[in-house]
Amino acid sequence: MSKQKKKYRRLQTLVGITVLLLGGCNVTWPMLPATAVRAPIEAIEGQGTVYAPPSANENWPAAQVASASPDQLLYYYSPILVQQQGTKTGEKYLWSPEDDSIGKATLSYNEKGLLVTQIDTSQPTVYGFAKQSPLGTAQHTQLTYVVWYPRHPRTKMIDIEAAPIDSGVLRITLDGQNQPLLYESVLACGCYHKVFAESRVETAAAQAYGPPESGKHFSLEKNSSMKLDWEVAGLVDTPRDQPTRPVVFVSAGEHRNLGVHSSASFNWASAGGRVRPYRLAPYYELTAAPIADTGQQASIFNAENDQQVLGADRLEKYIFMWIGTDDAGHPRRDDEILLHFDQSQWNDPANYSNYLRIPPGLL
Repeated sequence: MSKQKKKYRRLQTLVGITVLLLGGCNVTWPMLPATAVRAPIEAIEGQGTVYAPPSANENWPAAQVASASPDQLLYYYSPILVQQQGTKTGEKYLWSPEDDSIGKATLSYNEKGLLVTQIDTSQPTVYGFAKQSPLGTAQHTQLTYVVWYPRHPRTKMIDIEAAPIDSGVLRITLDGQNQPLLYESVLACGCYHKVFAESRVETAAAQAYGPPESGKHFSLEKNSSMKLDWEVAGLVDTPRDQPTRPVVFVSAGEHRNLGVHSSASFNWASAGGRVRPYRLAPYYELTAAPIADTGQQASIFNAENDQQVLGADRLEKYIFMWIGTDDAGHPRRDDEILLHFDQSQWNDPANYSNYLRIPPGLL
């Protein structure tokens, strides 16, 4: 990259940070503690749904996990989602609980004859895929899970994010024994990226590098010169002898991650009648979604515009386009997600060494 382009990229980042701060958008927010799994509905203020895979109560010993195939691991680690619904306590704006419900992606033609995406919340669905990624000195299995909401509702007086179709993405990076190391969450537009690490990873980072760097909470975090840093939002304690699927808490409206924890102590009785099963579907189904009333299928992603979701335009793209951000807020296909004002690509394997202090030998 030329010096001029590097200088422009730095300017983009600085302007992006300024816009973020002046706009009042908090890049950090409180996370729910690990005790939330003991009273999941109470933790989200009493309003919400627990979405669970049919395999939610399966527990495999470490040896079985270590020998499992990537597709088996995708099935085994499929997350429990504790989704807050409706308005949060004290919020002024009201929206339908359906806006906070996950579903199956479909297509229909609008009044202009254009294909638009719709989400059928009567069919809770989580789309997933497993892949091998070259991280550090070895290939690692990464499991990705994606959910879709009918819309991002208006949650404040001026809400540039409000628009049709919203999303949530969880990626789990496994070690050589197929046990979790890192969890990442993001919206399919690249917003609200968070990292959660197994406690053993943070312990190893502290042993390798000492205490956290200035302004950081964890030794795993890194100060990046002239760039937006990655935030480690919390630690997860998964039993090593019987690794379990994660529990992800999600806020109403903004669909932000409120915490990732092990399901080892999840209190199903406390969830009561709020549990809904979801179907774990292959991610490729999103490229062959049914078109209403036609008997045909098509991709929900626009191949002519960076694989962006059809019919999910955002107002914010007009606000951030002047700093070079590509259609800010618009959800897109996994391999086209950009992070932190287009600073990096979601699927770049170099991200972990660039933005985290990964202990030697861990990846």
